[in-house]
Amino acid sequence: MTTTTPISDGRARDGVETTSTSVTTIATPGDASCGIGTYARDLRAALEDLEPDRRRERESGATVSGSDGPTTSETPGASGASGTADGPAVTDEPGRTDGLTTTDAIDLEQDYPTAGHFISIALRAAARDSDVVHVQHEYGLFRRPGSSYPGLYGLLFFPVLWLATRIRRKALVVTLHSVLSPAPEEARFAKRCYLLVMHELIARVTDHVIFLSSDCEEQFHEDVAQDPTEYSVLPHGVNVRDSSPADRSTARERFGFDPDDEIVVIPGFVRPPKGHDIFVDVAKQLPDVEFLIAGGARPKGFDQEFVDEVEADAPSNVTITGVLDDEEFPMALATADLALLPYRVVTQSGTFNWCAAEELPVLASDRSYFRQIEAEWDALETIGLDDTAAIADRVATLLEDDEQRDALASGIRTYKEANSFETVAAEHLQIYRRILAGVPARRVDDAEGGTTRIPVEDESMLAACSAQREATVSSD
Repeated sequence: MTTTTPISDGRARDGVETTSTSVTTIATPGDASCGIGTYARDLRAALEDLEPDRRRERESGATVSGSDGPTTSETPGASGASGTADGPAVTDEPGRTDGLTTTDAIDLEQDYPTAGHFISIALRAAARDSDVVHVQHEYGLFRRPGSSYPGLYGLLFFPVLWLATRIRRKALVVTLHSVLSPAPEEARFAKRCYLLVMHELIARVTDHVIFLSSDCEEQFHEDVAQDPTEYSVLPHGVNVRDSSPADRSTARERFGFDPDDEIVVIPGFVRPPKGHDIFVDVAKQLPDVEFLIAGGARPKGFDQEFVDEVEADAPSNVTITGVLDDEEFPMALATADLALLPYRVVTQSGTFNWCAAEELPVLASDRSYFRQIEAEWDALETIGLDDTAAIADRVATLLEDDEQRDALASGIRTYKEANSFETVAAEHLQIYRRILAGVPARRVDDAEGGTTRIPVEDESMLAACSAQREATVSSD
């Protein structure tokens, strides 16, 4: 890990000061074409909403004194032009207005990534007038086309970014959305060595690593040693703000369902690890129930062959919407009585958190990530994937059992209120401020207490979270 020192002059006099903090994020575009970009966009919006004046500005459409303009997301290859992204009002080059948290974004190229592109991204991020550079990492975002080594360009990108941020005296934070740690029988020795080097590199060049699940953290630390103060495990975050305002009858009419239909949904991009083929098999066994696949293939043709196979195999009681926009997606969840998430592989799930935003009961696969949520929050039920008939039986039982679905909805509501993006953003801001103040982002006493989360010390941030929950959380 990079040694923690005061990074911004005048910010570390007596501990963590609540001065302005500006953050540049690096991720895919926040245009719903990729879950990582959507996550980064929602986190930036939540960071902005921690500032009450900024939150009121977004809600009213008015301009608040000290606000410098619209959030921008720089699209590579645009000859220096910046495209406007959805989100609260901030600037391309964040200012230094006391008390404000400002963000901007640089988008990673996904069509034709090159070594030069990633060097350019690193240098542009370091050149921004921000305090923190925050990278959202998924191996595919740093891929070299044609290479069998996942995220190969990361070996170039992270050293350049580290050097540039050190020269510019910026903090560097990386969020790992997944961690690959294949067993010997699953990958050849060279690939496993490569992943070890990549993980070691990330651990050494960053000021703080954030994992979005304990599974990711445990897999990473099987091979890479980090002090407990050098990382945190934070929940994905529930986008309470953008949950659907539509009631169930309106949502069902929009998607062509009858008011009395029983509806089971699987939301998000259609991909083999998510088990959409299992979802279709369950639908075949329950012909009187409507099954909704609220999504389609990712842009650029990824997984299109699998989507075609799912469509060809789907019975008449399966509706496939295709990719939905930001308004239609939560509305599709509002149609349903139950979500079925038969994921074969999952380390963290934005889809589950969208279900939480809609307080939708969930039946999920018995993978570790879902089992942990079940044990801690009673926010879902888990079931094995070996027997689709057993899954169909459980779906039918839950559809008939209003009391159990209500209990699941109550558990997921509790989960939502404790893990809103506003709460998670407050923890992120605490990490940023501690790094800038030259103190460990996660203190030894935090780690010894058994928590991997960040206690929020600034009461104004907690107040902002509370106010946001009161304004947006519904128990309908």
